Amino acid sequence: MFMFPNRPRRPMPQYHPARVRQPFPRRQVAPKPNLLSSFRDPSGKLDFNKITETAQQMKSIYSQVGPIITTFMKK
Repeated sequence: MFMFPNRPRRPMPQYHPARVRQPFPRRQVAPKPNLLSSFRDPSGKLDFNKITETAQQMKSIYSQVGPIITTFMKK
């Protein structure tokens, strides 16, 4: 029945709770940031002052860069 009948058998390993692998704790996944999350205040409401300031900055940048872009587009 056994391949080596005269060989002594190894004892069964003892159950030891410290050796049992514990599952990894699950991490909570943060929600993906989107465009509107940049314009929310700490309470989660939209900050309209921040939205208007950003729009004014974009308008200022476009007024400075717009003429350069149009010169390249004409060529």
